[in-house]
Amino acid sequence: MSNVLRVLLIVFIAAIGAVVFKVLYSNATKPAQAAQIVTDRVRVAAADLPQGLLLRETDLSWKAVPHDSVPSGALIDTPASGTDFKGSVLRHAVTANAIIVSSDTLSPSSPGFLAAALKPGMRAVSVGIDDVSGNAGLIQPGDFVDLLLTQQIDSVGGNTAGHTYSSETVVSRVRVLAVGSEYQRPKSDSEANEHARTVTLEVLPQTAQVVSVASRLGSLSLALRSFAVSDRSQIEGSSAVVEPTLPPVYSNQVSRALAAPAPAPAIAARSIMIYRGSGSAPSTENGSGGGSAIPSTGGAVLPPPLPSQGAAAPANQSAGVQ
Repeated sequence: MSNVLRVLLIVFIAAIGAVVFKVLYSNATKPAQAAQIVTDRVRVAAADLPQGLLLRETDLSWKAVPHDSVPSGALIDTPASGTDFKGSVLRHAVTANAIIVSSDTLSPSSPGFLAAALKPGMRAVSVGIDDVSGNAGLIQPGDFVDLLLTQQIDSVGGNTAGHTYSSETVVSRVRVLAVGSEYQRPKSDSEANEHARTVTLEVLPQTAQVVSVASRLGSLSLALRSFAVSDRSQIEGSSAVVEPTLPPVYSNQVSRALAAPAPAPAIAARSIMIYRGSGSAPSTENGSGGGSAIPSTGGAVLPPPLPSQGAAAPANQSAGVQ
């Protein structure tokens, strides 16, 4: 073998050795790959939630947490988990993204749930509803509503026949605590409690008296309000934006027929004949009170006029008959 071939063989072997050495050195100095972290999806607060809040879907969210860091009592998103915190009431305030555990809430089946759901200083009052006044069962616990009173008012004079109706908002923005005996929102609208006959509202003490009197004056109905508010902890009567007081609405403001004056009855004019001595003159009687008050004959034929002075009197009507 020539010297040239030997040199080339040595160079080739050295190159292969360098590549192998580089690979082995790189693997030896590379840090060990971290083990894959196992996480669980748990229920957390979607925002800062106040004490006594009835939890809704919008109040909660899911967060990935390392499995070793999941606290006891947390709700883990698993196929076998059939419970949730929706419809439960918070025992204390919770900050945003904080993990909610079972000890932080009180479920609707727990004793004293309604008393725990009431904010300090508030009262629970129930009103009767039907399919119409209760928005066909679409109002659910946790919603905010206005209470409307519709009543019949006896009218004196005016264009109405003895009575009129009025409607007014007697209570604004109150929270619904329960519909019938249900404290928890249904999972879907198809499961709404359409047969409930009462709705329990969270009101101030004086407002409870207003509701009690209003229930005696007329019929009550509920108007659903938007849940979007600037302060989630605000209660009835403490809104940062003061709403203008709406005046009552009356029947004649709704119906144009009641607002328009009643038309006067039309009286047909009739022509009659007036006899004055030997003369006669036509006249029109229209019931307005003007002209001579001559009784109508109802269409009967009037007797012929009397003869004028100087004419021969009939034989049977001679003057001064003895």
